[in-house]
Amino acid sequence: MKKRFLSLFFSFFSVLTIVYTQAVSAYTLEDATSLYNLGIDFYSQNQVQKSMEYFKKAISIDPKFYEAYYNLAQIQASYGYLDSAIKSYEKVVQLKPDDYESVYELARLLYKRGYLSKAISYLDKIPLNEDIYTQVLTLENKIKKRQAELIAAQKQKEQEQVQLQNKIDETTPVNDTQFKSNVVVNLKAPSGVAADSQGNVYAASFSENKVYRISPDGTKSVYVESVNLGGPVGIVIDEFDNLYIANYTKNNILKVTSSGVISEFAKLKKPYCIAIDRVKKNLIVSEQDSNNILKFEL
Repeated sequence: MKKRFLSLFFSFFSVLTIVYTQAVSAYTLEDATSLYNLGIDFYSQNQVQKSMEYFKKAISIDPKFYEAYYNLAQIQASYGYLDSAIKSYEKVVQLKPDDYESVYELARLLYKRGYLSKAISYLDKIPLNEDIYTQVLTLENKIKKRQAELIAAQKQKEQEQVQLQNKIDETTPVNDTQFKSNVVVNLKAPSGVAADSQGNVYAASFSENKVYRISPDGTKSVYVESVNLGGPVGIVIDEFDNLYIANYTKNNILKVTSSGVISEFAKLKKPYCIAIDRVKKNLIVSEQDSNNILKFEL
């Protein structure tokens, strides 16, 4: 990296004195610089949390303090606070769009968090003549490879589902003692299904990025169609007819109220199956990326 932590020639103790003797008066841009240098002093003493705290204080006084945002982003990324680092780097790039090293770092963190398309959009901003362009191409190839893997995995899953259903249809004998079934509606790549207290059936279509509602009389309508929807898989409905969607490719759980208001309920990587523990009022979700089962309070 080209940048380094740069002290502005204030000692730790002189800065400390300036900061605390101005508690009564209004803060100025000089105060922001003092707080910034105090953050650097703390970092040099391996007091990382205090270092980040004082960079944030400097930013609160001067929201355009580019160096404070940059150093904060570097620390956050180094110590694993990836989501926070992404937000800080976004501010760095906003303040200085031609800081292409920061643009690259932002794209790299977005890739690590699974935001592949967004990472590509930032890499596209870096000119071909930049020194880091070799790194840009390497990261871009990794992202495109991962995107191709996800598409192939989804196609494979859809094929396996079709093959399994065909096998069931071929091997299941038809006799008078079987339970009878009816085709409610035809959907493209149906995944999760659920029913509400009014007898409406809801079905997610993974490939269409939609959730349909089928009324008791068989009428089909689109219930959820939003840019926030990406690869819906499992769905479930609570006792208040709120719908929860395992949003596979968007890495989150969406909540849709009975009045149609959409919000992000939880963020996790590759959510798949979803259920409700109605006794303990918990939402239970399988996270395919980590092979974990997660529980959230409703």
